[in-house]
Amino acid sequence: MPRMRTWSCCVLALVGSGCLVPRSMTLGQMAAPVGRGATEVGVFTGVQYASQTNPAFSGQDSLGDPRTTQEKTNGFSLPAFEANLQHGFSDSVALNVHASSAGLQPGLKLNLNKSKVAHVALMPQVAFGYGSVGASVFTAGADGVQTEGSPSSKTSFTFLGGLKFLFSHRSGFYAGVGYDFIFNRNYNASIIGGGNVSDKQEVIVSTTGHQISAAIGIDIKLGMVRLRPEVAFAVTPGIGQNITTRVPPNENTLGASGGFGFAIFPGFTMAIASEPRALTEEEEEEEAARAKAEKHKRRQNGVDEEDDEDDDGADDDVKKPTINKKKRQLDDDEEEDNPRKKRRPVDNDED
Repeated sequence: MPRMRTWSCCVLALVGSGCLVPRSMTLGQMAAPVGRGATEVGVFTGVQYASQTNPAFSGQDSLGDPRTTQEKTNGFSLPAFEANLQHGFSDSVALNVHASSAGLQPGLKLNLNKSKVAHVALMPQVAFGYGSVGASVFTAGADGVQTEGSPSSKTSFTFLGGLKFLFSHRSGFYAGVGYDFIFNRNYNASIIGGGNVSDKQEVIVSTTGHQISAAIGIDIKLGMVRLRPEVAFAVTPGIGQNITTRVPPNENTLGASGGFGFAIFPGFTMAIASEPRALTEEEEEEEAARAKAEKHKRRQNGVDEEDDEDDDGADDDVKKPTINKKKRQLDDDEEEDNPRKKRRPVDNDED
């Protein structure tokens, strides 16, 4: 009988622990550099729909018959929000901080190319999130004294880490794809029963998942304001769960894998960006020296053919006057050695 009671408590814990694992989407993030010393702050709002099917748990009911329990959760939010902040250290490195249901997600945006047409960037990120809520029922008797009953508490901790690949074009089109590993731990404590027959029940639900996300959007510049209609999508093809239930003196742990989840998030981002900081003389000299070194390196590797052709043309312009000067000198020497070859002037008086 104790074993049946433990399994029943686990089933109740599984049903009562339903929640969507927090996630972070690729929203408001472009590959284009924000600029040296510039800061951009954006807030995304839209409609979010998410669905999650947890792994199936097998066991027995109170009569000893086999039973499989699988939980499915759907969520709809209007409006839903995420936020993003960027600060440029240089034209190729920027700090990015994203805020979502997964918590605060700091990362670095690393631009991989220097182009006026399109940009590509990598963004490694990690996220930490924490939440806590408590509830109780207070009952007042005839004497007015309140008594606390059915106290319960819930805490949640989330860790997320991954890498995003971003692309943006000067026309305003941008896109991004990313991978995130998600770990979420929920701890629920409550008092079951009442009076002299009450027990403290603890349920710990640990969920892990592998999320793949993608997003596309258009960047519209209105002075310092940026308007970005976009849509993001995420799938979680693998979900694993461990559920530990403690009802003294018993403790039971169940584990399973094979769940699935997805989320879609259409909306738009409203962002405000400051102007990049002007370069100092020292920084301009460093940039010029760096550009010169890169150009020299490309020439050695035979990559910068167009520049080489231009330089060759410039060299030809320099060489041509030298060649003409040498030719005139040879003609003068030849005339001095052979005076007869000189052209005699025509005397019109002889006629």
